[in-house]
Amino acid sequence: MIKILVVNGWTKDGDNQHEKANCILQKNLFKDLIKDTLPNSNVDLCDTYEEGPSINLNSYDAFMWTGGGGNIYENNNHNNFQLDLCKKIIERKKPIWGSCWGMQVIVTALGGKVIKSEKPEFGYSKNIEIINPVLNKSIYKNKLKIFDAPAHHFDIVESIPIDFEIISKNDFCIQSIYSRSNNIFCTQYHSELPYDYISNLMIFWRQQYQQFFSNLEFNNLIETLNNKENKDFGQRLIEINNWLKLLS
Repeated sequence: MIKILVVNGWTKDGDNQHEKANCILQKNLFKDLIKDTLPNSNVDLCDTYEEGPSINLNSYDAFMWTGGGGNIYENNNHNNFQLDLCKKIIERKKPIWGSCWGMQVIVTALGGKVIKSEKPEFGYSKNIEIINPVLNKSIYKNKLKIFDAPAHHFDIVESIPIDFEIISKNDFCIQSIYSRSNNIFCTQYHSELPYDYISNLMIFWRQQYQQFFSNLEFNNLIETLNNKENKDFGQRLIEINNWLKLLS
């Protein structure tokens, strides 16, 4: 039986905001997705609210890192706990998946650089292009060469660590990276999050978007996200399902 640890990238306050928005916590969404794809798997969840957890990392076959709401280049307890745990996990040389914040934690832990973007990418990433075919027969098998994906981030990866390759990007930023030697795959976008899940969070956080959207633009984006989940559901999940199936 495969055993997977899901590391929660959110703070306690961030998780509380999800609950107030009536959104399932992202760590639980990951767990449900894993169990749907690998019903016989054993999935544990890990928080770093107060300190690094006391967990036997050697007992896990793979690790997955959720999104989060912070800025990894800031010096605070949450970031330090996340980075410390990440370095310990990377030492195990087990398969790792990182989504958005997870990607930024992994990149930072391995010596890459994350910076604040000039313009955030909210709702979804448009026209992501697979520019490196190395994963076309594995993680990106059956994926369109150019695709959209759910996304929500203020920061971007400026430089990737040694031994990583850029797999996909769009006009906005690097969108996925891969390291064969470290057994790590990361996406800046959220293939695991439904488009309408992001729209529900954005409605809850509506005030923070006033400087980026007019009311009409915001409402149009919410409508687009809700429509895209119906149209893109199958394509959205391809890479994360492929990655999970490769574990087995």
